[in-house]
Amino acid sequence: MDYISQTKSARIASSLEEMILDNRLKSGSFLPSQQVLADQFNTSSRPIREALKLLEAKGLVVISQGRRAQVRSNNLDQYVESISTTIVNSKISQAKLMRNLMQVRITVATSAARGFSRLENRDEYLAQLWNSSNRMEAAVPHIFRKDAKAHADYLKAEADFHRTLVFANGNQILSCIYDNLSPLLDTAMNSIKFTPSQMEKRSKDYSYLCEALQNGQTDLAVALVLVTLTTLETKVMDHYPDEGMAMISYA
Repeated sequence: MDYISQTKSARIASSLEEMILDNRLKSGSFLPSQQVLADQFNTSSRPIREALKLLEAKGLVVISQGRRAQVRSNNLDQYVESISTTIVNSKISQAKLMRNLMQVRITVATSAARGFSRLENRDEYLAQLWNSSNRMEAAVPHIFRKDAKAHADYLKAEADFHRTLVFANGNQILSCIYDNLSPLLDTAMNSIKFTPSQMEKRSKDYSYLCEALQNGQTDLAVALVLVTLTTLETKVMDHYPDEGMAMISYA
C-alpha cells in the first residue's frame, strides 16, 4: 500500500511540476487547496500532501501552515538577484563567492537537466556535452600516469561540460554572470588535488548523464547532476573553509 501511495504521489508531483515549469502555474501564485487537488487527481489527501512535500524538496513551492502551497520563482530570477547582489557588494569573502557560484551552478544545471528534453536545439547541446565527456574519459588513463597536461585537459573539459548545461538553460543574464565568474571557480578547481580514481568516477558519471539526457530519462539526469555537483561543492568548500578569510573587492 505504501508503494502504491508513493507512486501516486510521485505521479501527482510530476504533473504539478510540469505545470510550474511550463508557467501554467505562475510564480507567486497559490496552488488549489489540498481537497481540490485530491478531487482533481481522484485521490485522498495523503498522496497530495506527499506530492507537495516532493515539490517543496525540489524548491518549486513554499508550504506554510494554514495556507495553500505557493509557487516559488520558476524562471531563476531569484538566483540572478542573489548572485548579482553578491557581485555588487564592495567586499565578500572568497569562500562566500565560491559557495554562491557553486549553488548557482547546481541550481541552473539541475534546471537545465530537468528541461533538457524540451529544448529546441537539444541535439546541438547534447553533442557538446558528449564531446566534453569523451575528452574527460580520454584523459583519465594519462592522469593515472601523472600526466599534467592530461589533468589540465580533463578540468577544461569538465568546465566546458558545466558551462554547456548552464547556457542550455537559456537565461541570458544568468549565463553572462556565470561566464564572468566561472574563471574563479575554474581556478579553484585547478588548485584542488583530486585523485585519479575520483576523476575517473566523475568521467563515468558525466557519461551516464549524457546517456540519461539522450534517452529522455529526466529524473535520472537530475539525480546525476545533483550528486556530481554536490560532491564537487563539498570538495571546493573544503578548500575554502574559513568564511572570515581574506576579503576580495569587486567595487
